[in-house]
Amino acid sequence: MAASFEALAERTRTFGKNAYLEVARKRLRDGVATTDFLVVTRGFFEGDGTKRWTKFVTLPDDAELRAWLAEALREV
Repeated sequence: MAASFEALAERTRTFGKNAYLEVARKRLRDGVATTDFLVVTRGFFEGDGTKRWTKFVTLPDDAELRAWLAEALREV
């Protein structure tokens, strides 16, 4: 069975001329296990409105890590 990804929630914010930043919670199902994780993506919109990503980071779905990251972003 092939792995599949499911977007559970996502928030997107545009900035600049045609750039975006997106935070999403996704689920990976690989036939054996199900894993939830977070993805922070930076990208741009093509002329037809299609999203293209340029950079991303995946993070484990851990409440303590999310709290630390939110606090660190407020402080810097």
